[in-house]
Order: sequence, then C-alpha cells, then structure tokens
Amino acid sequence: MTDILHQLLELLAHGENLVRATILTHEGSTPRSAGSRMLLAAADSTEQLGGVRIVAGTVGGGLVEARVMERGAQVLATGKRCVESFDLTGELAAGADMICGGKLRVFLERVDPAALPVYRALAQELERGERGLLLTPILAGQSTLLLADGSASGAALTPELEQQARARATDINAPVVLSVEDAEYVLEPVAGASPLTILGAGHVSRSTAQVAALAGFQVLVLDDRPEFANAERFPCARTRVLPDFSDTLKDVPCGPGAFLVIVTRGHVHDADVLAQALRTRAGYIGMIGSRRKRDAVYDRLRSQGFTDADLGRVHCPIGLEINAETPEEIAVSIVAELIVCRAGRQVK
Repeated sequence: MTDILHQLLELLAHGENLVRATILTHEGSTPRSAGSRMLLAAADSTEQLGGVRIVAGTVGGGLVEARVMERGAQVLATGKRCVESFDLTGELAAGADMICGGKLRVFLERVDPAALPVYRALAQELERGERGLLLTPILAGQSTLLLADGSASGAALTPELEQQARARATDINAPVVLSVEDAEYVLEPVAGASPLTILGAGHVSRSTAQVAALAGFQVLVLDDRPEFANAERFPCARTRVLPDFSDTLKDVPCGPGAFLVIVTRGHVHDADVLAQALRTRAGYIGMIGSRRKRDAVYDRLRSQGFTDADLGRVHCPIGLEINAETPEEIAVSIVAELIVCRAGRQVK
C-alpha cells in the first residue's frame, strides 16, 4: 500500500475517483504475491487500455494486468466491487511469461474522495511507525481503518466484526477474506517503511544511515551537535538537532514497528537514551558497545528500577557477529540485524 498511498491521497484530494486492485491470494507460480497492489485512474486519452491508466503499483504485468485493467475500467464506471480469479495456464501463462502456471484472486474496488479521511488516517498511522488494518466489505460499504490504540476511523463496526477482525489481524501478513455475520470483508494489514531513529550522529551513525536507507528504512538521525546532525553529512536521512539528550524521543516514531539505534558519543548519554527508549513500545532497541560497557549501563538502569525483562528487549552489543571493525563494516552488521528483525513482522 505504501507504494500507492501518496498518489492515492493526492488524486483523491483533487476529486478523482480511483480503482484499487489488490491480490488477495496466490497459489503456485504467479508474477506477484498476495498483498501486491495497483492503483488505476481514468485514462488521459481514449487510446489507453480499457479507459484507465496505471497510477502506481503492479499486479504482475502481462495479460493478467491487462485483464485487471479492463475489469478496473468497469469498476470505475459502475462502482461495483468484484473479486476476479485468474488461472495462469495456457494463454495467460504465456502472456505473463511464465513457465508453470499458478492461480491468483484480485479484489477491485472504486475509491472516491469520500474515503479521503480514512486514507489520511492510515498515512498518519504509518508515519508513527504503527501498522494499519483496513477492513473493506467485498460487496459495498465504506472501509474502516482499525487503529493500534483500539479506535477506528471510517464506517462503524459491530462489536463482533471488530473483535474478529482484530483477532485475525495478529497472525496475518497479507490480505485475507473475513466472513462475519453472513458478509465477507477484505482485511488488509498495511505497514509503511520501517522508521529507524539513530541516536547519535558520529561515524558509525553516518554509515548506518546510508546502509539503512538503501535497505528501505525511513531514517531519522538525532544529535545535540549541529555540526554533526545536518543534511550535508546525512543526505539519505532526516536530521534533528537536540538541545540535549534529556527528552530525546519526543515526536519520534516509537510504535511496535519502530527501530531505535543508540550510538551516542558516551556511556552517560547512551544510558539516558536507553532509559527513555525502554519506556516506549519500540519493537527494536539496539545499543552499541562492548559487553563491559553494556553491563555498566545495565547496572545503572537497574538502580533506576528497570528489570531484567526490560533490559532483555535490548540488542547489545548491537549487530550480527561478522567480526566488523570499521564504521562501514559495523553499519553492515547493524543493518543486517535490523533486516532480520524487520522480516519477522514486515507486511507487504
């Protein structure tokens, strides 16, 4: 969803109707997997296929995508949602350049400007590092966004429907069809680029920001030294200069999908920032340093009331063990560990 969300918001704000196509299920060899999405809008000219154009995303190209676009033109015109099934054998397999066939199902829905508040709320949820959950009736009706704090935006839900949707959402990483109260709904988990906040802007931080940005993280670097935390040193990240490290994580994404990497210039700052990090819901907290440094910092935090369970959330020494020595090698080991952790909960 993140690859189409910006364009969706922009076009809805300009009053356009759109069609969102989402692969619900796939079996065997298919061009794209469940959760892949494509955004369609009215064609700029009559020469474009089926009267629609691709704004963003893809469901695999070839004949499958062409058929989805043709069906999408009908959905755009009528507003009637549908689930289309594709058996990738024979003509479709050849058109998709596939050696062996598979099957997939695609959900198509028209999205009009009335849905703008829901998608704006989703964008805000992703910006905070949270995971959004969209619940959409297959036949008709407004979508609902289930928020991490237990609230919802969009259409009102019955208690049973909301309870079942939230319960099912804990074990899915791609869209599913949910049957409740004699109706069917598409339940979609949506996650943005994982927010990574690097506390400290030294040499290791600079290399880590570069590697993490290449790996698809949304990077923010914080430090109290403007000569270090600036766009010139960190062209691939946002930077913020702090007055000090006493309130480091204010307005920083710290939800379950957020990553915090602590690489400040000293033990005292590391301990202060780690104490703040442990009071958040951040899914990953890592701190650079030797085991000796770690033990000293942990002893200090235990004296402040933190438990061994709290400290068990911390990855320290940070990074995978690859015998890294230079800042660049250390950055690779850190980001490798971030990728491993992200893969365990990432949503397409």
